[in-house]
Amino acid sequence: MLVNRLKSFLTTLLATTALVLAAPALAAESGYREVQTDVSSPEGKVLVQEFFWYGCPHCYYMEDELDPWLEELDQDVVFERRALALGEHWIPLTRAFNAADQLGVADDTHAAVFHAIHEEGTRLTDAESIADFYAEQGVDRDAFLEAYNGFGTQNAIRQTGQIAEDAGVRGVPSLLVDGRFLVTGRLAGGSVEMLEVVDALIEQIRDERD
Repeated sequence: MLVNRLKSFLTTLLATTALVLAAPALAAESGYREVQTDVSSPEGKVLVQEFFWYGCPHCYYMEDELDPWLEELDQDVVFERRALALGEHWIPLTRAFNAADQLGVADDTHAAVFHAIHEEGTRLTDAESIADFYAEQGVDRDAFLEAYNGFGTQNAIRQTGQIAEDAGVRGVPSLLVDGRFLVTGRLAGGSVEMLEVVDALIEQIRDERD
């Protein structure tokens, strides 16, 4: 009897250990991990948030995949860009996006900023050089600098940082779906795969709501 109990215990222990060891592999295969944040999708919608930085080459190359994906996006999906500062030297370009966003010109200038940095080697490292660049794109320079240095930009950076911290974002680009599924290139295997995982999660969320 004791021997049987011992065998049963060892079998259970080995099975449990196998599941624990397999968990990281299963997470990697899924392409995402579940997280807890205060973010929620608008009613009847699925919110997808992209965390990026203009200086990141991976974020730049992902634009080639994102652009056609966004063109085919269903009406119940809301896409939101979030410029994230994971280091002190990331802040100027993070401020740049948020200032442009407040002025309503982020979408119009987004591709130009990426192109200038990664294709032309333009150094946008401080408020003055960044303001000059946006002025060349037709944005009022004084209005841009006011937004760049304003409370709204600082608050947006703080909010994005808090969401990223809650979600455990450690690098960019990363995609947060419905505030509870974090998709990264490391987990998914690449930019194309990231969007495939997001599509699957969107379908999963729709099914949950039906």
